[in-house]
Amino acid sequence: MFSGERCDILKGMKDQTKTIVALSTPAGRGAIAIIRLSGARSHELLRELFRPFGTLSPNVLTLGIIDADGVRDKVMAVIFSAPKSYTGEDMAEVHCHGSPEIATRIIRGFIAHGAVAAEPGEFTKRAFLAGKLSLDEAEAVGDLIAAQSASQINAAFDAMQGRVSGEITAVYDAVLEVVGAFEAAVDYPEEDIEEQTAEEARGRLTAAYGRLKALADTYADGEKIRGGVRVAIVGVPNAGKSSLLNRLLGRARAIVTANAGTTRDTIEESYEYKGVLFTLVDTAGIRETADEAERAGVERSASAAKTAHIVLRVTDLTSPSTVGVETSGKIIDVYNKSDLVDAKPIGIVISAATGEGIDDLREAIYSHAISGSADGYGLTDARHYDLVLSALGELSAALGELGEVPLDCVLVGLKNALHFLGSVTGANATEDVIDNIFSKFCVGK
Repeated sequence: MFSGERCDILKGMKDQTKTIVALSTPAGRGAIAIIRLSGARSHELLRELFRPFGTLSPNVLTLGIIDADGVRDKVMAVIFSAPKSYTGEDMAEVHCHGSPEIATRIIRGFIAHGAVAAEPGEFTKRAFLAGKLSLDEAEAVGDLIAAQSASQINAAFDAMQGRVSGEITAVYDAVLEVVGAFEAAVDYPEEDIEEQTAEEARGRLTAAYGRLKALADTYADGEKIRGGVRVAIVGVPNAGKSSLLNRLLGRARAIVTANAGTTRDTIEESYEYKGVLFTLVDTAGIRETADEAERAGVERSASAAKTAHIVLRVTDLTSPSTVGVETSGKIIDVYNKSDLVDAKPIGIVISAATGEGIDDLREAIYSHAISGSADGYGLTDARHYDLVLSALGELSAALGELGEVPLDCVLVGLKNALHFLGSVTGANATEDVIDNIFSKFCVGK
């Protein structure tokens, strides 16, 4: 996909010919540690340090002894041959015992024999440059490593499988076909086919726009799936906000007392519901106060509400008082202490003390946060979303200009749309953009 454009990227990239090495498992002690190599000398370097008990064959773990930097260990090793490897290059791995000292010395041994330490994300970067992954698929690898909930894992997996790049590529190809037809019409004006070409293209561009718009519309849920949903709990002092936090979490996280104003600062904790990660923010009670510390807490409460996706505005039914909330998110009014009153209002009525209504509240939070299915795929990355919006703007303008201006003017917008779409998959990405994306990866991936 986009092989011609990818070649242009490769011309400007830094030297990728060196054989790199890194620890690919988390730092610290464990049962095993995995050291990974990638590059033309991977197999050679492994054979210089590793003595197998049998035949070292591609894709087969082989038991043997490794001797590196003054230490020996009984390990399993495996080689992968280009192009059938993660990076598309020759690769090798050593699975040693999980002492940090052993892993460090094995890495030193490979470096002493000519390998170089890998940069963050360099293995996946090489996979992208070799055409094994599109840029958005490579970014999904980082998302999968960072995932903290089932929906984050599934969204990243879908992206790694090319779900997003498949949609982008389909639109890209449709627009590219129109661009080709327009260029032909402009290059051969004597044929007098501009008007016919424009009308034939309108349907294809309209369909492409609709498909891209549908993808863009998934971002509202997608960014919450990727980053989690922030839920601020606000209300007057002693409304039961901290008790509600504890009840939603299913454990005692916040200190609860009968004294109003116990919470002076925000407390953040997360729980997972239907695969989605929700981060609760318990805030100080909102009221006028002369106490400097409490006033600072009230200011943080207001700030937490402004940036939250969901605001739980808690009202104490034994002493009803509702606070004003400024937020860009959705407000859910929650009426607490139902166990202490007879008359109950219409709405979300709970008792944080007994647990009454908590299941209904969890469902309400979820349904307010996620409008579609958390299992569906779509846009989850802000970079991709911004590029898709830019492409949509160009396509919309081009559709409006069809039949009103010459085709060569329409072509400018269509080529801009191709540029934005190609930047999602990496076809038109610059070296700086690529370096910035992979610098956020961990070393060894």
